[in-house]
Amino acid sequence: LKTVVFPKGSLFLSMPGGRLRRAGLHGSRGRVVCTAVAVGLALCLVLLQKLFGASLTTFCASFGMLSLGSLASRTDDTFSVADVEQNRLRTRLAASRRDVLSAAGSSLVATADDFKLKPEEKEQVDLFERNSPGVVYITNQAYNLQQIGDKLAIGVAPRGTGTGWVFDTDGHIVTNYHVIKEANQLLVRFIDGFELQASVVGADPMSDVAVLQVKRPAQKLQPLRRGCSGNLKIGQDVFAIGNPFGLDQTLTKGIISGLGRTVPSQADGRPIQGAIQTDASINPGNSGGPLLNTDGNLIGMNTEIVSPSGASAGVGFAIPSDTIAARVASILKYGYVKRPTLGLFLAQDSIAKSFGLDGGCAVAGLQSVSTGGNAGIKPGDIITRIGDKRIRGVNDIYAILDEYQPGETVTVEVMRNESQDEEILDFKPRKLDVKLFEAGGKA
Repeated sequence: LKTVVFPKGSLFLSMPGGRLRRAGLHGSRGRVVCTAVAVGLALCLVLLQKLFGASLTTFCASFGMLSLGSLASRTDDTFSVADVEQNRLRTRLAASRRDVLSAAGSSLVATADDFKLKPEEKEQVDLFERNSPGVVYITNQAYNLQQIGDKLAIGVAPRGTGTGWVFDTDGHIVTNYHVIKEANQLLVRFIDGFELQASVVGADPMSDVAVLQVKRPAQKLQPLRRGCSGNLKIGQDVFAIGNPFGLDQTLTKGIISGLGRTVPSQADGRPIQGAIQTDASINPGNSGGPLLNTDGNLIGMNTEIVSPSGASAGVGFAIPSDTIAARVASILKYGYVKRPTLGLFLAQDSIAKSFGLDGGCAVAGLQSVSTGGNAGIKPGDIITRIGDKRIRGVNDIYAILDEYQPGETVTVEVMRNESQDEEILDFKPRKLDVKLFEAGGKA
């Protein structure tokens, strides 16, 4: 044993022959010295880390501390100076790699300032923010008897919920009739949380449209802008705002999947013609909510879905805005929808087909007040056309008559069996001018 060498922070003892041996392996005194030096260096590194915020691993590499630990793990207790330098270099490279990976990892964490809405997203957000103040949450409440001790009290319990939208600044709210059906009390809540009772102005169960009214200052009301439903195209984007399952102010997106659908009214089962089919998610509670185009204009009112589970299955229907406009105008003027009639009892579609005719609707009889009968229509006639539109079944007659007003005159084309032999059918066409009158009124 000749000299003691301290190469860059590591403690070694010089042995004869130019070989090095760790001092701590040959005596308790050597172990104490190595331990003291290691502890001192560790304290210095911790202090430097506190002052400069540098990585502890980097400091260890710089001072050769990790090389000491690496050397201590060798099974061979002798080595050369070249081994020391090689291990020190390897340790520095590993420490640098860890620091680079750590810095790269932190750059993958996005902050709130990094995210920006895409142009299409901005348009959708703007559409919702502009229209949501005009969409309301409707609660249908019913009276019930509650027993409190030995007394009975009248209570109010929710029967159902739905959606509505602001029609004008006079406080008129439009929704589906089935949303308010059999209600004892109706509550309307706006997006700002303000809630108040609503009164029923009028309704049309046949088209499932109802008009309510609330007393609120005009500046607090934001009517939805109404668009035309006559120029819609299959495939165009649409948005639905509503309150599905009581989750108010919900926005969903889809496309127009079909046009001109016939769906039964949720109120009385009568067919609603010209319904808009959409795959925008519509669920219980969406009824009465607006269906909007990409300009934010109302093009329909969501009314029902087709689903085996009762939840959205991608097949929803909306009443066209043109139909709504006509019904609401009549309700606001008369309190109900004035609907024209021919004064006829109509048979099932299968009757006309049994005569071998391609479509049409058979006349089963005449009502007590019948302008159709006055114009010459007889039981057994097959109505094949009203105006310029062909009749394929009874639903077509209802749909076409809805386009007219009481008092107007229409041309009705019928096929009449003029054979005198009961076993022979000989249908001849006839055209008759019929003046329509109001259903339930006098001819």
